Amino acid sequence: MSLPGNYLDGRSQIGKAVMLQRNVHHLVFTDGVHTHRYPAREVSFHPGRAGRPDRLQLPDGGIIEVASAYQCQQLTGHLPLAARLLEGLRRCWPQLRLAGLLLLLLACWFGYRNGLPWLASEAARRTPPAVEQAMASATLGLLEKTSTLRPSRLPDSRQQALQQQLQQLVPGNSPYRYHLQLVDARELGPDIIPLPGGQIIVTDQLVRNSKSPLEMQAMLAHAVGHIEARHGLRGLIRSGGVSLAVNLFGGDRSTLLAVAPILLADMKYPADFEAEADAYASRLLGTQSLCARDALLVRLDGPDHSAAALLAAHPGNRQADTASHCAAQAG
Repeated sequence: MSLPGNYLDGRSQIGKAVMLQRNVHHLVFTDGVHTHRYPAREVSFHPGRAGRPDRLQLPDGGIIEVASAYQCQQLTGHLPLAARLLEGLRRCWPQLRLAGLLLLLLACWFGYRNGLPWLASEAARRTPPAVEQAMASATLGLLEKTSTLRPSRLPDSRQQALQQQLQQLVPGNSPYRYHLQLVDARELGPDIIPLPGGQIIVTDQLVRNSKSPLEMQAMLAHAVGHIEARHGLRGLIRSGGVSLAVNLFGGDRSTLLAVAPILLADMKYPADFEAEADAYASRLLGTQSLCARDALLVRLDGPDHSAAALLAAHPGNRQADTASHCAAQAG
């Protein structure tokens, strides 16, 4: 930045037009012939009075008259603190604008990553169980239309035993009435689908592939863990985003009931939901039950891919290290 001024050397009353500049820690000015340099800290600023120009007092007695007090103070480093801060903001504005944009993007990402799950949990907590039961009924109706679901062919005694197993896994303070919907579903293959409100769909194909009561008990306990934690409803709200959660807070559940059957019929729970369901089953039946469940999943992971839907919902439970750990624990 350059600033014009009138230089008086203190010996002559005739001034010279000069251009002032700031060079790091020095004030430099030239009249086109001679160049003068003074340490900026030794130059003092004096505001003009009664229409007189502002002045810079040089250490050798010379004076420079200037027309712009602000630019003069800026050159000599005598700006007030507030003005220096504003000037710094002006110079750094492009960088500050970029930093603000990055902070906004970071806040949006953090809000989506952490705020939306919290919002989904709160909205689910405020949703009555009757709404979840309506969602489950609509989902079952959709599955009956799109898949070949037939009445279970399991013996009555086996069906009753499974129903009793399920009731033993339900906590006493549960707000839901649990029911096991056993179906013969060759198209679905071995599968278990926990629906909100306490309804669990289990295919005959899954029951027939289990080799011990503990394997089915572990699968049922895992499903109950999903329902008690309201994972189906929370997963729907996460998928629907902030607008769906806000609608639920406002009491509007029509959108939720409209999208629930489509999403619930093929829902894959995230890793944190799976961990919560595993923790519930482990508290009820011990860690050995998880090993029994994993053994069943490993056995179903065959070349015919008949249990593709079930295995896709539990991608981390059939790894070789999991199976070896469970085998070592059993030994």
